[in-house]
Amino acid sequence: MLIASVLALGIRLYTLSRPGFLTSPSEYDDGVYIGAAIRMTQGVMPYHDFAFVQPPGILLLMSPVALIARVTSTAAGLALARVLTVAASTACVPLAGNLVRHRGTLATALTCGILAVYPPDIASAHTLLLEPWMNLLCLLGANAAFSGGRLATRPRRLAWAGIAIGFASVVKFWAMAPAAVLLAVCLLDRTNGARPGGRPGARPGARLAVKRAAAYVAGLAGAFVVPLLPFLAYGAGTFFRSTVVYQAARVGTYTPLSLRLAHITGLTDVLNYYGNLAWAGANSLFGQAVVADTAPATPALLIPLAAALVLAAVVAGGFAVARRDTSQAEWFALGTAILAVGAIGIYSAFFYHYPAFPGPWLAIVTGVALWRLVSALQISFRRLAVGFVTVVTVVLAAAAVVQLTEVSQVTLPSGSERITSMIPPGACVLTDETSLVISADRFTAAKPGCPVVIDALATTLVLTHGVSVQGGANHNATAIAAWQHLVLQAPYVWLSPNHWRRIPFGWWTSQWTWFSAHFKQVVPSKEGDWIRGVGQLYVRR
Repeated sequence: MLIASVLALGIRLYTLSRPGFLTSPSEYDDGVYIGAAIRMTQGVMPYHDFAFVQPPGILLLMSPVALIARVTSTAAGLALARVLTVAASTACVPLAGNLVRHRGTLATALTCGILAVYPPDIASAHTLLLEPWMNLLCLLGANAAFSGGRLATRPRRLAWAGIAIGFASVVKFWAMAPAAVLLAVCLLDRTNGARPGGRPGARPGARLAVKRAAAYVAGLAGAFVVPLLPFLAYGAGTFFRSTVVYQAARVGTYTPLSLRLAHITGLTDVLNYYGNLAWAGANSLFGQAVVADTAPATPALLIPLAAALVLAAVVAGGFAVARRDTSQAEWFALGTAILAVGAIGIYSAFFYHYPAFPGPWLAIVTGVALWRLVSALQISFRRLAVGFVTVVTVVLAAAAVVQLTEVSQVTLPSGSERITSMIPPGACVLTDETSLVISADRFTAAKPGCPVVIDALATTLVLTHGVSVQGGANHNATAIAAWQHLVLQAPYVWLSPNHWRRIPFGWWTSQWTWFSAHFKQVVPSKEGDWIRGVGQLYVRR
């Protein structure tokens, strides 16, 4: 557990140590979360004063970081949030290992080793994203719920498990999957386990079963509802529509199943940006994910599907070898992994960090399955078992080397300093990517008359009732008029190269006639020339 944790921390910190990765803009979501947390500490509330389509858990977790950012700089707050996210991702490794520690060294080492080098988990840890924090809370809850693989007999421990997983659901609703699986485990439990005075294998008393289930549900419900109360007070309907209707049911560009499976199975290490099997270095799908890019690749379905089938066969075979010996913690991990993978496979949207959700649970079930297969081989084929373990170890070590090599070649866009120098401190800036102004220390205090747009995509989704730009928002007259009004309130407009994905620009026709009549480009350049990765700045005429 210690060796794998050090390896995980080393890979993630090395990624963060690359030039610009600590404070430069590298993601869209991190700016939204830090920016919304800062505004919330200023009394400007999400769902009421500005559009926000995620549950507020991450804002509550980042409130201390937001306060530090206000007394230092927003760039410093962004750097701190990224370091903390690395720590959260790394902590998941020993927590996952502890759930299978009762199985011995090999099962624990395989589980921790797989999670340490799991590509989506590494990519999601390079900046502030929801998955590492959700996984951390879910694993804390699982460790409270299980001891030695068995469900805890003390209701207090299950209450703590419910609190951890309940708050994980406030960070991201996807945590309801492990919450439901753990509730099923509680209801289906048929043994007393280590209950003092209880005979192993005896059926639990009705009172104990009720107490355990009630304690878990009480903790779960309390940790989910209480943090939401301040936000529901501003309008429960607005909160529900924003976080469920507009976010979960939004219309967008479909991502092919082959690309989803490539990320889930970890093939991103050996697939290039266009989905071909090759050594790609910085142009691998993993290298691009580290700089927050979900490639538009459509890999040939055969390779990702074959990898997924092999993974499923290993897990199924390992669990079938000793099905009756499967612990409750392992059933819990298997159920969560199945639900998580299924959700990612069918959800309308897909981003590189989504597969980090099933990461810990896939690591647990794969590690346990491999350990069981090795144990079965040792009975008659000891040398074959040793060779099998050696191959797995070499594959994990090679994955770490490949990832470090690929990360060493990636670079972040530069040029924001040029734009920053053109914006007076304290100026009102509207942008489609908040991380740009946060990194540039131009995310100033909210002021009267300045439009509060933290999440441009969320703003469009709310205005169109869940339709993204790719889904047809460019033809929504209400959204177009609302964005025109917002833009005209801002003296400065900073547009990223991906502004077309978030703002309905259907009204910017005829060589930006309308926009050019009201704004002029600040940084001199030829028409259509954008500073690489950070866009362009415009000032109102």
